[in-house]
Amino acid sequence: MSKLTAIASPPDLDSIGSVYLLRRALRGVELEVKYLEHNEIEIKEADYILDSPHGKARIKRFDHHGEKVYSCSAIKVVESFSLGRAEKRLAEAICWQDNAGWKSLQREGMDNLLDLVLRSFIAAGKDINEIEDIFKVIFDSMIIKFEQDYSLIEEIRGKIMYRGQDKGKVLVVSGDYPKDLIFREFEPLLLVKAEGAYVSVTRSASLNVPDLNSFKPILERNVRDISRWFFHPIGFYFGYSPEPGKREERQIDPVVLGKLLEDFLKSLEI
Repeated sequence: MSKLTAIASPPDLDSIGSVYLLRRALRGVELEVKYLEHNEIEIKEADYILDSPHGKARIKRFDHHGEKVYSCSAIKVVESFSLGRAEKRLAEAICWQDNAGWKSLQREGMDNLLDLVLRSFIAAGKDINEIEDIFKVIFDSMIIKFEQDYSLIEEIRGKIMYRGQDKGKVLVVSGDYPKDLIFREFEPLLLVKAEGAYVSVTRSASLNVPDLNSFKPILERNVRDISRWFFHPIGFYFGYSPEPGKREERQIDPVVLGKLLEDFLKSLEI
């Protein structure tokens, strides 16, 4: 197949990511890409236009500008070529930044790290081809990580010890699996992870309440010794770690803990 051409908007995480995903979709096809200002794109044409409503696309345009929905150009590429779930997860991460998702972190003025890295390369005068090469390594590695994550999901399903009756607000899992993957796939409000005597409770990052420090009096009534339990001052986490090299029985049955947490949420009307 002859060489295809693409025009993308000035480099940001969405345009760089969209180009990466398009190259991935068109494996084996030579793709010549130019990143142009929007006023330049207006008078140009190419086989593909990415992250811009301007210019003429001979084959396909991937753009979300003018839409009143949460989207980005990267997700348009994924959907158009029916790419895999790992590619979709990467595109969703790009959409999060492109739609100012970082604001939900409540750290005013703080951008997503990948976007900051990209803007730093641009400020340092890095060539766009060099930037693309660097981000290809980053994105390739992220795809590998996401594929590994998805291979764990069925394994995690088999390790669920308890899933709260109230819309699964509390999830108890046996094993030290990645928290971000569990929260993403099962969407609990509180996650209990247990492995041997170790146990932890983590609140979803989408919540600011409850303050798990207020659960401490309840826990004290149900465990032998509260002294080795750590409660994070911010209130999003608490857990128990056994003494190094010492075999211990569980301080509390993880399922019992999960049910106590479920009652705790109900008492707070959460």
